[in-house]
Amino acid sequence: YTTAYYVVNEVPASQADQVHAYPVGSCDAFFKSPYDAFSCQNTTAIPDAYSCCFETSGILMQTQFWDFDQKLLAIAKSNDTALIEQAEREYTVSDPVQNSFTIHGLWNDFCNGSYPTNCNPPLEFADTENLTQIIRDEFNQPELYEYMIKYWVNNEKSNVPNGGSIALWEHEYNKHGTCMNTLLPSCFPGTYSRHENAVHYFRKVVELFKDLPTYNFLAGAGIYPTLTKQYKLTDIKDALAANHDNKLVYVGCINGTIDEIWYYHHLHGSVLTGDYRPLDSTGNDTCPEHVWYIPK
Repeated sequence: YTTAYYVVNEVPASQADQVHAYPVGSCDAFFKSPYDAFSCQNTTAIPDAYSCCFETSGILMQTQFWDFDQKLLAIAKSNDTALIEQAEREYTVSDPVQNSFTIHGLWNDFCNGSYPTNCNPPLEFADTENLTQIIRDEFNQPELYEYMIKYWVNNEKSNVPNGGSIALWEHEYNKHGTCMNTLLPSCFPGTYSRHENAVHYFRKVVELFKDLPTYNFLAGAGIYPTLTKQYKLTDIKDALAANHDNKLVYVGCINGTIDEIWYYHHLHGSVLTGDYRPLDSTGNDTCPEHVWYIPK
């Protein structure tokens, strides 16, 4: 089992998703101005005229879940060699999602580490709105919708009530997307359609996720899900940093088992079209020195 895996998310976003440009205004004037800076790196206040090109909550985090199988964790911790070996033999990968982390969201912290939430209620989705229809039909994004259904999956860790994946998408945009000033409707020239910014937020989250294939990063260092051993947390973090400009990546655990990864960035320009520069994690890991990486 530990030597065979699917390679997923292998097409860089720059080649795949950027084919269809985001319909926001150009930031060229900002980049040529004396105010040009990455988020959290400015030394003077940014004029309102450039608000669509500079995020005030400028630490951007692409966050991912590893929704491991709790029953397999119990077997791994049982110290029953025969049971562990049997479970390893019988485990099969029938879907590439089993060998992929999944999307949690795209978050924006202030430069001091605090964060805004639900900043603009008029821009939020209402529970009564049909996101399937909005994404797939109204904005003609069936491929985006199908990818989200497969790789943006709700679980207990998200703390989103009623458990559905579409509820997670709604929650993530309402909580975080509405707080991104470069996503405001005023940043979309021409005729703006309600929820246009939200659909492009979803596109961007998927694009960033495809550029950060955590499972493949770990596999490249010989780190695979298994019941037979634990890994050093430092080895996990080194493997991820090697693929994130040697910047520290947040690793989250529950019951000593990897279940979340957060990649931190500063941003140059708009959330949709800007340059995401890797940044050391500002969060404290919730993992012990040796961790389980349990199959899904």
